Amino acid sequence: MDPVVATLLGTVVGAVGTILSQHVAGRATERSERRVRLAERRTELRTAIEGFLEVYQEMERAVSDDHKRSSELSHRMWFMHNRLALIASTDLLGPLGSLADALNRTYWHGTPDGQQAGEYLHEANRQFRRAAHIELNALELPSG
Repeated sequence: MDPVVATLLGTVVGAVGTILSQHVAGRATERSERRVRLAERRTELRTAIEGFLEVYQEMERAVSDDHKRSSELSHRMWFMHNRLALIASTDLLGPLGSLADALNRTYWHGTPDGQQAGEYLHEANRQFRRAAHIELNALELPSG
């Protein structure tokens, strides 16, 4: 084999190897960055869901214990609702809105027929928690 051809062939093989290794490294970096973004999004969503559920429980307890109603608590609930609504998927928005509306109505006007607040809100709460669970699981980090 001619030395010039051998040198040229070696250069081509080396260049192809470099390009391939850079491509593989780039894809690994992209996957790593995607995992980080996914973890951050999941944490943000989980924090917003927990915040909404915390104020939900405070409002339910206030209704159940027949405490004086505070517009501060209602405003906090709507703030947490809006915070979560900004990052939630459309699949979570419906159950979130239904629960927030039912909770707000119950908080200010009580429940129909003297039902306990938890019993009255149970179905809307269950649907919200189910949708939140599905949404959080959709953001699970893939293995590997």
